[in-house]
Amino acid sequence: MSRTLLACALLLSTTAVSTVHGATAAPPAAPGDPTEIVPLKKAKLFIWEDFEATDVGKIPKGYSPKGSVGVVDDVAHSGRHSLRLNAAVSGARQIVKQGAEIAAIGGSHWGRLYYKVQLPSPLPAGGSMHTTIVVGAAKSPLDKGNIEVRLMGTSTGKDGDFRYLFNVQAKSYEFGPGAKAASKYSDEWTLAEWYVDYATQTYRFFINGEEIPEIAVHNGQGKFDKSEIPESFESLAFGWQNYQAAAGTGFVAWMDDIAVSRDRIGAQVLIPLAGEKPGKKK
Repeated sequence: MSRTLLACALLLSTTAVSTVHGATAAPPAAPGDPTEIVPLKKAKLFIWEDFEATDVGKIPKGYSPKGSVGVVDDVAHSGRHSLRLNAAVSGARQIVKQGAEIAAIGGSHWGRLYYKVQLPSPLPAGGSMHTTIVVGAAKSPLDKGNIEVRLMGTSTGKDGDFRYLFNVQAKSYEFGPGAKAASKYSDEWTLAEWYVDYATQTYRFFINGEEIPEIAVHNGQGKFDKSEIPESFESLAFGWQNYQAAAGTGFVAWMDDIAVSRDRIGAQVLIPLAGEKPGKKK
């Protein structure tokens, strides 16, 4: 979608209380708080992808595919299109953006997307299953080695319930906190938001506007151990990757309305001008 349409589109109100799957969004934060929701017309957006301008079966321009992914027109959070992550027992089904555009974001951003899962969701073929949904490739601020900063992930138990987690994978080690409370995969759209900041070595994560505080990281300036938030990312990938096998044919999931921004935009989506199709470039 063009930035012209972004500038001209009517926006959902950010001051009114909104609901996502029955959950009430958090009240506006105090001025200067990084969790303050900023109107779209004022937010600095690095990535905005609602898939409306992408043909069915394709992926958006500027991304590379990993595994079986493609745009569909029979499921959408907004507009008509979303990205379908097709069934696989294990491995990646992702779209990946890399290069100067990602590096220019630097070490601080808000990200958000909507996702849903086809039910019944599969059980792990073994005892548990680790899945990454959003991941950034980068250099560690500790030793400049290659790392994956997994900005949104889950760990699914043998009963099919899961816990959200944040984790960092290096060549010889892996760490990261997980949520205390178990969740169930849903075939309704779920809003997921994350925040990272290199300067303060901070990570935060929100579902339907509510923070999961036990997976937050607040290390402080120059304290990289057990956080390793990078100064910049080399790539960002959105999709589904489970490292252990799922039973049956594996997960089918959808994503829509992906945004990466300097500011938190929360649940806002674009509303096209009257008579204009979603995603149409002006």
